[in-house]
Amino acid sequence: MKPELDLLDTIASARDQVRMLPGWDSGPDRIYELLRTATKVRAMEISAGVTSELPWESVLAQLVVWHHDYPVGTGTCTEEEAADIVLAAAAAHRLDLLETGVRNGAYRVRMTGGDFRVRHSWDVSTEVADMLLEHDARPTRVPKLSAVELQWIATRPAGSRSGPPSEVLRASVRRATETIDVYRRSVPEGQVPDDFPLGDGMTAGDMISVLAVIMGIASLSEHTAHRLSRLEATLVHMPASRLMAVIAKMCRNTSEVHQALVVERLTYRPGRSCRTSPLIRHGDVVIICPPLVTPRAVDPIMLRSAARDYRRFGPTGRAQGERATAWATWMRTIPGTLVAERVPAARNDGNPAGDLDVIIVDPVKRQGLCLEIKWPIEALSLHEVMKVENWITSAAQQLGRLRKELLAGTATTQMPSEWPAFGSVDWTWCVGTPQQLSTQPLPVPDMHATSLRYLQALGTPPDLDALVTALTRPDLPVDGVHFDVRRRSFPVGRRQVHLDAIRVRTTDWRPRLG
Repeated sequence: MKPELDLLDTIASARDQVRMLPGWDSGPDRIYELLRTATKVRAMEISAGVTSELPWESVLAQLVVWHHDYPVGTGTCTEEEAADIVLAAAAAHRLDLLETGVRNGAYRVRMTGGDFRVRHSWDVSTEVADMLLEHDARPTRVPKLSAVELQWIATRPAGSRSGPPSEVLRASVRRATETIDVYRRSVPEGQVPDDFPLGDGMTAGDMISVLAVIMGIASLSEHTAHRLSRLEATLVHMPASRLMAVIAKMCRNTSEVHQALVVERLTYRPGRSCRTSPLIRHGDVVIICPPLVTPRAVDPIMLRSAARDYRRFGPTGRAQGERATAWATWMRTIPGTLVAERVPAARNDGNPAGDLDVIIVDPVKRQGLCLEIKWPIEALSLHEVMKVENWITSAAQQLGRLRKELLAGTATTQMPSEWPAFGSVDWTWCVGTPQQLSTQPLPVPDMHATSLRYLQALGTPPDLDALVTALTRPDLPVDGVHFDVRRRSFPVGRRQVHLDAIRVRTTDWRPRLG
């Protein structure tokens, strides 16, 4: 058996073992015990000053998915049983990364003394660049706790289970609203406008008002737990009717219909993602798990929760696609160039061949750039990252087909009147996305991919030639300077896996022109 297939078979066997854990025989209350145990382990890490690379939001999300996937039994899930399942969820995160990497060719596998040695297949510099650009986009100044909140936290008895009074909650919701705004404005490629339609007559502004209440509750709970040195207490649970009453009191400018619609979209159910539907319904109780509720992800939460219904996918997708005009806006800042959008191409028989999303030309040097623009919703999970990679691959193939027709003369495009003829220009071809660089080689020769976030980090190029150079020979983080690759070992079933892992050495990197 090939090492890759052997490893995938080993991973499948390890996944099957999860079903055998005795905790799954317990009753429906197990979801709360699982989440409570996970947040307790997280609390122990934080209290001990341990810097864990484990993304707890992924572990918590996995627990929610498993709880809904596996049949409910009877009785109580003990602390030991819950701890075993939490450890399995942590291991499942590694397995997801490993399996996805092997299946899409990002890893090559060989056997070494009965163990698996897993190495990167491609240069990981672009992956590191995305990591550092995303880190750079995070705001450094977010609103601090207000005096009202601090006073309530400082005087709250350790054993109290009562929620905050209205004035404290209002202060927390105001802070959450400001924090959401700070995060949204920090995104280099721009935020979703407040009047963006999310279907059923609801706008982004409506959803943000409700999200601010939920995030305010989560944040206040987390800060309180920090003060009490009991971070496992960050888990918030309340009757659904009470949550709706709080939302109605805090969101008077949002209709009750839209308040209920937001909560429905944010509530997890099979087929949804905990990253965009972070509320967990348990009977008549709603559980709010703070690590799953983050202001950084507000725009993806809004867009993905709207687009998952096929009736809303089309309109939401079209409105999202219209945001791609940001590319042309940025291109127009480059001196000595002409920019056009959505330039149609037609075949010799008169049928449409497609269009060029954005083209930019230096009419003096007869140099040009054709861009196929995709504007997918920002990825919050590994599955979504791979979907964006597929978008990039598909876009490269689409642009490659049109390029072939244009260069062969079987299709033509009508350039603006003051522009040089298409055939007289030396063209570079590229796919563009808002945030994500392509980490894998494109299947089309002489095709490039970039992100608007990467280009904006370069600053304004002095001319088109500098931009083309940045696309064809991008400046990326350097192995041994900005990052290194180290071997990380862990068991999968009865076997050991020795996996290449990226370690960022410094965040002091920005791409440069020239």
